Amino acid sequence: MKARIETLKKDLYNVFVMGNADDRQLYRVYLLLALPAITFMLMFGTFPKY
Repeated sequence: MKARIETLKKDLYNVFVMGNADDRQLYRVYLLLALPAITFMLMFGTFPKY
């Protein structure tokens, strides 16, 4: 578990600070940030009413 957290920290650092992330790191960070946001929006958002 600790190794996974360290990997995620390195991925976040490479994506946002250094800017030299590979495709796998970008994928992990995207899943880490996008899936909770999309889930939150689908749970609490409302669809437009026409």
